[in-house]
Amino acid sequence: MAFPGIPDPQEVGISAPPEEATDLLRAALKPIVDPVDASLHAILEYGRLLMSANTVTNLTGAKDWTTLIEAHILDCVLAARFLPKEATTLFDWGCGGGLPGLVWAGIFPERHFHLCERNNKKAGFLKEAAASMEFMHVDVHATQGEESIRSVDPRANLLVARAVEPLPKFLRRLYRPSVPRIDIFLMAGPSWERDWEQNDELEENWHLRKVDRYNLSADRGDRFTLQLRRRNS
Repeated sequence: MAFPGIPDPQEVGISAPPEEATDLLRAALKPIVDPVDASLHAILEYGRLLMSANTVTNLTGAKDWTTLIEAHILDCVLAARFLPKEATTLFDWGCGGGLPGLVWAGIFPERHFHLCERNNKKAGFLKEAAASMEFMHVDVHATQGEESIRSVDPRANLLVARAVEPLPKFLRRLYRPSVPRIDIFLMAGPSWERDWEQNDELEENWHLRKVDRYNLSADRGDRFTLQLRRRNS
């Protein structure tokens, strides 16, 4: 089914974000970009578009600014600190409603982003949002990741994903011959360590190169970024 289009935020009652939530984003952006104003504006505009579109189709479970920012957008901003500097073209596998791809595109206009989302409604939103924000450094692919990652131009040098599916299942997919060798950057919750330790095949097939931890809030707890590279077969 086709995406119905993004309604005007004012017409569907999307208000300005709370100042407290905006201040959280501003503080999180400071270690990454200076000045932060352009990135903050882009991220908040993305949030407005997402919440507007969410009134006509289900793109995210977050129904208010505070939840969207504190549970989702802030998560992506904090994780962005740990992206490898050499990653110039990123492939967001299962981008959903734009997290993290469109958030990071607002922070790093010098990098290229391929947003892969097989759900046609979500892909339609991604295309319309990227066009509305004039993100010329973003391409959207309405396909399975396996189908598009080999053919994207420019070629991606980092595959990123956030909460696509359980870690063991996702890494098994990425280990298939149909997926080219590429460095992996995953955003994960605290259960990743248990999954890793309980599945010997993961360590046999993947080199866990780097783990970084960050805290969302006292209530939401810690999150992690994992950087992996496929071992030689």
